[in-house]
Formats: sequence, C-alpha cells, structure tokens
Amino acid sequence: MNVLIVDDSLVFRSAIRQALEDAQGIKICGAVANGQQAINELKANSKIDLITLDLEMPVMDGMTTIQKIRDFDKDVKIIVFSSVTFSSAERTLKCLDAGANDFIPKHKGGNNIQESVKVIRDELIPRIRSFSYKTEPKKIQSSATESISSLASYIQNMNKIDLLCVGCSTGGPDALTKVFSAIQTVPSFPILIVQHMPPIFTDRLAQALDRKTVLSFSEAKKGDTLKPGHCYVAPGDYHMEVSSDLSLSLNQDEKVCYVRPAYDVLLNSVAKNFKGQVLNLVLTGMGEDGLQGTKTLLEKKPYLFVQDEISSTVWGMPGAIYKANIGARAIHLDKIGPTLEMIFKRSV
Repeated sequence: MNVLIVDDSLVFRSAIRQALEDAQGIKICGAVANGQQAINELKANSKIDLITLDLEMPVMDGMTTIQKIRDFDKDVKIIVFSSVTFSSAERTLKCLDAGANDFIPKHKGGNNIQESVKVIRDELIPRIRSFSYKTEPKKIQSSATESISSLASYIQNMNKIDLLCVGCSTGGPDALTKVFSAIQTVPSFPILIVQHMPPIFTDRLAQALDRKTVLSFSEAKKGDTLKPGHCYVAPGDYHMEVSSDLSLSLNQDEKVCYVRPAYDVLLNSVAKNFKGQVLNLVLTGMGEDGLQGTKTLLEKKPYLFVQDEISSTVWGMPGAIYKANIGARAIHLDKIGPTLEMIFKRSV
C-alpha cells in the first residue's frame, strides 16, 4: 500500500512517517504540506493508493482537497485526521460526504513524540490494512447479492418486525445516509444504531441524519425509552444496551473487539432482554464486531441482512457474518434503503 502523507505540521508529518515506516506492506511515497501539493503528487504518481489528510491547512484545506481529488480520482483512499471538537466533527462528516473514506481523531499522544507515534500507529495501521485487501471474486459477489425481486418475495413472508438493529464502522456514515435517505415511511418500531465513532462525532452524526431524512434521530441517553419510529445512535465511548423494561442503558465497560460502543454488546442485550422479532442489519466496517452478538441473537431467530462486498468500503463486519453461514442475506447498498422501505410499509 503506497501512502502519501498530507499535513502542514512538520512535527505531525514526521510522527505519521515514524508510525508507518516499519509497517509491513506499507510504503511511504511522499509527505507534503498542503492540498495543492497533494493533488500535484497524485497526478504525477499513479501508484499512490492512499493519502492521510489533515483538515486544516494553508493554500488548500482538507475539504477542498477531497472535492478536487474526487473530480479526477475516485479510487485513491483518503483518511482524514480531525481534531476532536464540535466544529471539526461537523467538517469531518462533510468530508466523508464529499468522498473521504475514513477518519482518525487527532488525539494528543502524551508528553513526547514517541507516545504520539504510538497513538497514530495503533489508529492508522489497522485502517490502512483494511483498505489494502484487494477482492478478486467479483463474480462471487454479484451472485451472492440479493435482487430486489427476490427480496420483495422474501419480505412478503417475513414476520412483523419489532426492532431494527444496525451496526457499522468504516464507511458507515455515508452508508447510513444513503440507506435512510431512501426511506419515506416511518416504521412502527424503534431503530438502534451502533456506529464506531468517538464522542461528539456520534452526536453530530445523529443530528445530520435527523436533518437529512424523514425519520427522527438522536444520540442515545441513559434511560431513554424505546419509541416507535425513532432512531437511537449509541454515543461515542459508551456501550449501549437494551434493558428488560425496554429502556436504554449506557456503560463504559471494557472495549469489545477493541471498540466502544460495540455492536456485540448491543446485540447481546437484545438477545437477553427483547422479546419481539428482530431485524439485524450490518453495514460496511472493518473488524468482526457484531459476529459474536449475532450468533447469540440466533436463538431469537432474527432476520439477518448485510451489505454486500462490492458496495462496502470495507467488508469486515458484514463479511464476517456472511461467511459464518448463519443465514445472512447480502444486499447492495443501493438496495438496502428500498428493502427497508418495503419492510417499514408492512409495519404500519
């Protein structure tokens, strides 16, 4: 994986370089100080696979850089480094809408450069590796993907849904926006969403989805009672669980699958405390969060949908469930919204 580093800070460029220089399979092919230089490098070097991009830079900022890159290059992966502030969270979500593939909060690593390097290494290398996987079997993907006609037939025989659970990670904000923007019907059941994101970002994501769709979204709060038609987004750094009285509880227990919130935690609580029919939808994301919880949920005989490989930014979470051969149906991202719309209409 050939990586170009883009950051106006010489210190941060150096920290990213140190974090990546010994990583197997990753080659640093340059480091530049602003977006215009990045564009020049991309046009001169067609072998660049991925860029790390700072948001706030002179000459050309991160947002403008993404927009201009996507005008001539749809394939290069872009990972944005973002400060953990309300304004930066807003800009980061806009960058994801504009074509960035993922983001990393620009946390301070500690009192010395080596601590900063370690923080960057732990966050950045797994993301780069998730993008370095090249899929070969496109014919398998297409044959495994459900058609709208087969989905419509399947939905006609489904039991009435009482709860929709959605889990996602890398590429999730864009996938959630596309899915729920296609919805015109408010369902008669609640929707619980776990998107791997830090604090502040989950609140901004919920607000953005609330503005863009006919459904109502909010970041979940301790004690929230599940309401029909409302979408609850798990807050960053908190696991979200369903209690036996159908209220939501939040905790900061140990991370699961290296993340908090974890989809496994939510699904385990649903398996334990929810009595009705569950639809489990897993969208794009790296890692295997959701696999163990889905297996636990099987005793409830849930319906299982996953985003297919060809439309996923990273086929980690959905791929793990699909490859477990537990009855999951793979659906192209463009068809997930219309599929849910058919299900939602049957619920009202």
